Amino acid sequence: MFVTRAALGRMRYRLADALRRLRLLADQEVRHHASVIRNPRPGRTPLQVECDRVFVDRLESNPVALRLAAWEDHFEWHALLERYPQLAGHLLDFGCGSGHSDVLLARRGRHVHGVDLSPMGIAIAEYYRSREPAEVRERLSFELRDITLPNDTGRLFDSCWSSHVFEHIADPGPLLAGLRRHLKPDAPILVSVPFENAFDDPGHVNHFYSAAELAAFLAPHLAVERVDIDRDHGVARALCRNRG
Repeated sequence: MFVTRAALGRMRYRLADALRRLRLLADQEVRHHASVIRNPRPGRTPLQVECDRVFVDRLESNPVALRLAAWEDHFEWHALLERYPQLAGHLLDFGCGSGHSDVLLARRGRHVHGVDLSPMGIAIAEYYRSREPAEVRERLSFELRDITLPNDTGRLFDSCWSSHVFEHIADPGPLLAGLRRHLKPDAPILVSVPFENAFDDPGHVNHFYSAAELAAFLAPHLAVERVDIDRDHGVARALCRNRG
């Protein structure tokens, strides 16, 4: 059978990709996460199933992103540290996912509490927290929480960060109302979303093509101080305040 050079090249690429995935899945870190993802906890709500889907897709299409090392140089948490000193004190990370960024922030001295509605994400985040030294664990916590429910803990945070969440939310009102109940009055809130069509996927129900569009989306619920466009990374960031 005659095989063209192009076909041979594709075969080699597929083989190399399969070997790379096998090596990744043999990694202890990824192996733990794969077990969490392949064995979902019973009794999940439909919304939790939806939130878990990002990890199912990640294991299938981009398992390297499940490793902590893949987030070491991520632009979002670096931007928080370097460009937004307003986000001080005890930070609430709303939509923390698997907590990779929060671990890296806690290693650098930040106090972070991550909340998410994904059981898979929180299980992975707790895995990372358990492997950190005691001084990092003391600055870091995670919680599976529906932020729209009443704040039954009474705990109020000094600042809040939400990265790549609100492009998925058609109506931000209930979430932001719940979020504000967990924050001190006038607490700074940083909302980061893809700009224009960056990072586009079918789960994005909102697209923001200008600073004004993002400000208008948030202004009914938060006091928007400014919107920064980071064209190098394809994101828009709104620095806001809690009106509570």
